[in-house]
Amino acid sequence: MSHLKQLLCNLSSLAGLSLLLLWSSSSMAQIRPFQAIYTSQWDLGISLSGKAERSLIRNDDGSYRLTTEASAMIASLTESSLFRLIGDQIQPSHYRYQRKVLNKTRDVEVAFDWPNQKVKNTAEGSSWVMDIVPHTLDKQSVQLRLQLDLAAIPAVDGQAYAYEVADGGYLKTYLFIAEGEDLIETPLGKYMSVRIKRDRGESTDRETWIWFAPELDYTIVRILQKEADGKRYQLDLKQLTWLNN
Repeated sequence: MSHLKQLLCNLSSLAGLSLLLLWSSSSMAQIRPFQAIYTSQWDLGISLSGKAERSLIRNDDGSYRLTTEASAMIASLTESSLFRLIGDQIQPSHYRYQRKVLNKTRDVEVAFDWPNQKVKNTAEGSSWVMDIVPHTLDKQSVQLRLQLDLAAIPAVDGQAYAYEVADGGYLKTYLFIAEGEDLIETPLGKYMSVRIKRDRGESTDRETWIWFAPELDYTIVRILQKEADGKRYQLDLKQLTWLNN
């Protein structure tokens, strides 16, 4: 069971970094609703495979919902972010994370109170409130902000992107570094992709890379995560469908 829980935790981390929101390069504030399917591979001493699906829809009230659903053997997770686009800024209103392994579940919610610049965190029956700063993001909408920045200005090697995120009851700074380009082969074709590394600091040996394809409106085409013990987790784009606005 410990491997299954680790698998789901890492799948959540990967999904949380799967920057699948598809921004049109013609306008920084234009979003293209989509459905994307990814294959997943885990090297835990034995090879395991699964899939993850991400979708973005525009609601009737003008808000957007980004959803990630993933499954692996007898475990599953769902992540959902509800947000609005205010000018060129992402303003999240609600984030939810649900994970199930056999009969054990974890359910986390983060509700944003922008007039008072606070968020309410709810997990395992307990709730608490914390302060936030302007432009604070949730664990999914941070990827939207990053992708918006990549689409607006082409990345330069060594360029850093930093964002404040409400994560686990704390206000954390997520840092990403541009490292170059690689040609990534997918079922949709080969795409020269921008490679971005998540900089977690010196306190962890976990390493995560994300590849964005400019030709696909900076859709992510691959995510690779390496653990200190040598385990590897990888997501690869398999199918991409643009949806009507």
